[in-house]
Amino acid sequence: MSVTSTHAHVLIEQAAEESRREEHLHDRPSASERPTVSELLQHVVPDAFFVPLAGPPVLLLLGPWLLLVLLIIPPAAFLITLALVAAVAAGLLFAAGALIASPYLLVRHLRARHEARASQPVRRGRFALHRRWLPTPATRA
Repeated sequence: MSVTSTHAHVLIEQAAEESRREEHLHDRPSASERPTVSELLQHVVPDAFFVPLAGPPVLLLLGPWLLLVLLIIPPAAFLITLALVAAVAAGLLFAAGALIASPYLLVRHLRARHEARASQPVRRGRFALHRRWLPTPATRA
């Protein structure tokens, strides 16, 4: 009798569990009631940039973790490494180009500035006071 009651007890628990699962399925919204992507983004984006008690934004905390998780996946790790190598190479090329070009650009700028000043007429007395503004010297009689 204990075997039969145990078997019946197991069957009753399984039936209750199945009915609970069906209730959860019926609680889900249908496809027409599901939120759109823009509605989901309206809820998610403010949370991503939320600053808890003047700490860093959540995105800055979770970004490095996302990078580490992606580095576990070999194809993603390879692509991330390639992108970083390309970015570093581009930065080095840019820095080398700026280092090589800067003296030439400086000389060109100074020559253009000198030529612009040389082509302007010289203004003498630009800061000199006009005679009528000068005090007249007191004559001794």
